[in-house]
Amino acid sequence: MSQPSLFRHYQIVQDAEGNNIELVRSAEQVAVLAFDSERLEFVHCHVLLEPLANRPAFEETCRKLQRQGHTSLARLVDFGEDDGNPFYITANIDGETLRSYLQRQTEIPLWLAVMIACRALEAAIALGERGDYLTDEPLDSFRIIQASASTLSVMAADYRVLDGSGKNKNRVLKTNFERQAKFLRTFLTEHGGGGPTLPDTPLPAMDFAELIGGALAASSPGLSVMMTELGNALRKFAPEHLAGEVPTAQKPRALVAPLLASYQEVARGVVNLVRIQSQRLDMANPYSMRGTLTKTGRAVLVEQVPPDRLCGRVVENTDKQIQKLGKKRDASALVPLPLVNEIDGLTCLAEEIVDGVSLAELLVKRGSLEISEAYLVLAGLDSALTQLEHADITTRKLRLEDIFLLTGFGKDDPRSARLLVAKLNEWPSFSIMLRAHPTLASMSGRGIDPAVLTPPTPDSCKAGIWHGAWMASVGTFLLGLPGSKAQTDKAVPRENEAVERLLDDELEKARDGSSYANRSDFLARFARVIQHYDLVQPTPVSATGPALPNKGRSKVSATAAAAQPKSGTLQPIGKKKDGKVEPTLAPLTALTQGIDTSFEKPTIGFAELLFQSGGSSSEHAGGSGSPLGGAWGKGASEAFSSGEVGGWAAEEGDNSPLWLKATVFIAGSLMAGVILAHLSGHALWQLRKIPPQPAAKVMQTTK
Repeated sequence: MSQPSLFRHYQIVQDAEGNNIELVRSAEQVAVLAFDSERLEFVHCHVLLEPLANRPAFEETCRKLQRQGHTSLARLVDFGEDDGNPFYITANIDGETLRSYLQRQTEIPLWLAVMIACRALEAAIALGERGDYLTDEPLDSFRIIQASASTLSVMAADYRVLDGSGKNKNRVLKTNFERQAKFLRTFLTEHGGGGPTLPDTPLPAMDFAELIGGALAASSPGLSVMMTELGNALRKFAPEHLAGEVPTAQKPRALVAPLLASYQEVARGVVNLVRIQSQRLDMANPYSMRGTLTKTGRAVLVEQVPPDRLCGRVVENTDKQIQKLGKKRDASALVPLPLVNEIDGLTCLAEEIVDGVSLAELLVKRGSLEISEAYLVLAGLDSALTQLEHADITTRKLRLEDIFLLTGFGKDDPRSARLLVAKLNEWPSFSIMLRAHPTLASMSGRGIDPAVLTPPTPDSCKAGIWHGAWMASVGTFLLGLPGSKAQTDKAVPRENEAVERLLDDELEKARDGSSYANRSDFLARFARVIQHYDLVQPTPVSATGPALPNKGRSKVSATAAAAQPKSGTLQPIGKKKDGKVEPTLAPLTALTQGIDTSFEKPTIGFAELLFQSGGSSSEHAGGSGSPLGGAWGKGASEAFSSGEVGGWAAEEGDNSPLWLKATVFIAGSLMAGVILAHLSGHALWQLRKIPPQPAAKVMQTTK
């Protein structure tokens, strides 16, 4: 077998026979699958076959796509020219092309066709908002992946980076798109009966592929409003409520999976070390299997390390480095790797399962966080990133799925379900843990990378990889403001505008390459915004429900109760401006179940207590990696154990038992009698004593 080719720090991926994995071959370019040895992820290496006729235009296009990232677009990692051959590198989309997916199908459910069409239109809108970068064959440049058990996503994996004006004049005609959109709506109306249908209503896959391909090919940057209206019209054909999973026949194939060993081979490789419990795939991490270590009984996730023909030895060396750090106390914020084992040329790792909730799961449940909650997460994240930097690990990528919030309760604990619908400042305490080692899900491009909103960080950046702009991008996702654009036409509060402006400024500085602020400076500005607008306001305590004892504390103020997400609603994917709908980056949303929270009690929040104490009180000092700990966290944990969601409740009324009241009354009466007797002079200790007389005098008196 020939040795893998190396282009700069990108290793060209080979199959088992030593052939390069080609993704695209056309008259304009050749794209191959490669591995980025710096960011530890798979990428698509696009090499243009013709010399550049307009090099400044090519560079300007690539810079624009780098600055204006989107979750529906493959991130443009690098670009340039090498020995007269122009190239550009995009992140990997771990799925098959939309054309090959639809060609494999004979029939697909109508609801699935509507989902694919809407996701494809969203990707085309996101690309059109940045310029005329859509290729002439969108079905070949769009890839489809499975995001969850019942959700498919469509992303643009390839762009038009060269000026293609004049080659396809039909794309700029509004009437052409209107005709194609009408064909697609008529097709769905005939099969769906003009409205929501049963989930299993089928339609021909090839006819649908031709119609959706024609609509995408006729789209252009000036038709964003019409494309949004088409997507809204198509959603009416899908059932309002869907249950179950995507059928096995309609599941898209992963791009990297055929290059790896099978699950049976991985299980045999760790048979003496790990007892595999389940091979059921989790689409958030589809390459891992759940198991238990034979010696210690710890629950782990087992997956293989890509072989040398895919990524060299850099991934295995990083895993072994993190395995050694698991025994050190100064790396407690990193997910440990208790096992990295190689047998018969197959290397496998075992990652300890974290009893916490990832930021991606939290945002799916909540939709978005409040400003004070986002600050708490970012402050804890800063502490965990400090440990990561001190560990000197080559990690350059962290997804929202790699950031965990640990509360001390297991995932299956009912108290964890209560926490997911409560505000973070009402949690007893939490700490941040990071998955710093590269997983197959991360390397293949699955999940949400917040760095997509910022261009790649240059090596000369003094603030490091995890600078203030990266923190701002994480905050943008936490607040549900990707792109820092409002999602409705309602009036935005002034404090929200201030935070959006703060995030925008930080991201713009990174996009322009002017400066990269430190995380501490960014958090300081964030905290000043919270203090200026007094975002943590005390509220009166409800008169209903029992109150928790104060344990000798004085009466404390309480924060507002957690805002409940609306059940069965999805966040819009655009905002209205001057009568037009501007598509924005869709936040992580999902259907949420209505949960009764009448048992919840307002409590003092982390941020409120932080600003009151100024961070100097030893009583309120937080533990390792947690925003707040100490006695408050312990008392609140007891409250959670008793079934309460809140921590300490404010005093209201007298709920003392009757025997205690009687004891206090009797003791008070006795004290009052003693005082009155002393004042009147008839107290026992105030009576005069008769002095003793001589015996002779007593006898004389008797005679």
